[in-house]
Amino acid sequence: MSLQTNSFIHHSDLQVASDLDEMATVIEWFEQFNCQQLPYQMWIEAQTALLEGFTNVVRHAHSHLSPHTPVDLAATIDSEYFQISIWDQGEIFNLEALLEQLNQKTSDRHFNPLDHQAHWGCIFLLKLRRDYGWTVSYTREAGHINCLLLKKKIAL
Repeated sequence: MSLQTNSFIHHSDLQVASDLDEMATVIEWFEQFNCQQLPYQMWIEAQTALLEGFTNVVRHAHSHLSPHTPVDLAATIDSEYFQISIWDQGEIFNLEALLEQLNQKTSDRHFNPLDHQAHWGCIFLLKLRRDYGWTVSYTREAGHINCLLLKKKIAL
C-alpha cells in the first residue's frame, strides 16, 4: 500500500487476495480518499462501487481460481477526476451488453429490481453512469487481465 501526494494528485495501489475476507482491508485502504478534495457523496458512490466491483471479482471472475489469486486496486484523485481501477484475471465479460440490456429493462415502469438479485451490482453501476455521471467500463488489457474502470469528474 502506498500513498503519493502532491498538491495535484493523490494515488494509491492495493493488492489483496481474491477472498471476501479481504473486504475490511479494502475498506480501510479506501478510507484515505474520504478527504476534502472529494465531495462526500462522490466518495460514498465510489466506495459502494469499489466494494461491488471487488465482490464481483471474488464471486464471479475469480470463482474458478485460487483464493490467493491477486486482485489489484488503484484509486487516483487529480485536479479534474476521481478514478478507481480494479483488475482481475477472470474471463472477459461483456459488461457493456449487460448494462444496455439492464438499461432497457429498468426503463420499463413495471421493472422491479428485487426480481433481478443476480444483477443488483450492475444495476447500481448503470445508475452511477446514467444518473450520477460516472464513466463505467470493463476492458481486457494485455495478457489475461481485465480492468473495471470507474471515473467521475470532480465538481468544484
